Amino acid sequence: MGSTWSARVVGPSDLDVFAVRTGIEARLEELDRQLSDYRDTSELFQLNRAPVNEWRNLPEHLGVVIHFGRQLHDNSHGAFDLTVKPLVNLWGFGAAEPRNTLPSDAEIAAARARLGNDRLEISEDGKQVRKLADVTIDVDAIAPGYALDVVAQWLDAQGLPDHLVEIGGELRADGRRPDGSAWRVGVERPVAEHGRIEHVVEVADCSVATSGDYRAFVEIAGQRYSHTIDPASGRPIHHDLASVTVVASTGLEADGYATTLMVLGPEDGMAWADARGLAVYMLVRGVNGTFDERYSGRDLRAGEALTCRP
Repeated sequence: MGSTWSARVVGPSDLDVFAVRTGIEARLEELDRQLSDYRDTSELFQLNRAPVNEWRNLPEHLGVVIHFGRQLHDNSHGAFDLTVKPLVNLWGFGAAEPRNTLPSDAEIAAARARLGNDRLEISEDGKQVRKLADVTIDVDAIAPGYALDVVAQWLDAQGLPDHLVEIGGELRADGRRPDGSAWRVGVERPVAEHGRIEHVVEVADCSVATSGDYRAFVEIAGQRYSHTIDPASGRPIHHDLASVTVVASTGLEADGYATTLMVLGPEDGMAWADARGLAVYMLVRGVNGTFDERYSGRDLRAGEALTCRP
């Protein structure tokens, strides 16, 4: 997935760490074979280059993320969009060449014309998919979160229910630490320096995902533009929300919701989160380099650990 992973696993003193690492890597390799958008042998890469109206087999993992992405698109009124790749490339993100000039209105309009989640059709049995137009599917905003779920399920199956898994900065915390306490996850301050912790959340059996505008950006004519693209405008987001952290029962949900909230912004995003009972922590830019903390109704302030399973 073009990123890193790590796992902290609570187990017996004779735990075969090499076997655990090998097992996790096998799960990630399986996911990469289906979800990578740059490996030319992956299922997603082949789907993106398949002719329009050609039915293709839909493997399990790719099917899960596409189905969830389409649902999230509908539930967010298009703020989350699986087909946003033409705009991502246009603004010089992903594998595209960096830009030194702004895209024209005509270029943005042309890229937006290639968007459309409704241009994907899945067969009634859920085993096949086809494109009804020349769209490009991008699952980068949810694949790491889904990978957390797959790895955590595998660890559970190995009799290792207590673990903290990280993929690309997103986290899955199951069970407890060796001392029986909940896992503690730090939320970074949205500034250029790594490692400055702004807030700590305690979680058990939860996934934690953070999206922000302070790491991935392009600079054109002295102005920074975020890598998060608003499908409605065709342009990078332009509001004061610096980062948003979501705690949810699955990594797939946490990852997707965090991206959605970054697009929606602080006011609309918090209203959307509260309407769905989400646990959300926002850092909104204030004056003179300060940040305002905002919490959803399902509060993430310091206190008892948040548990995401009944």
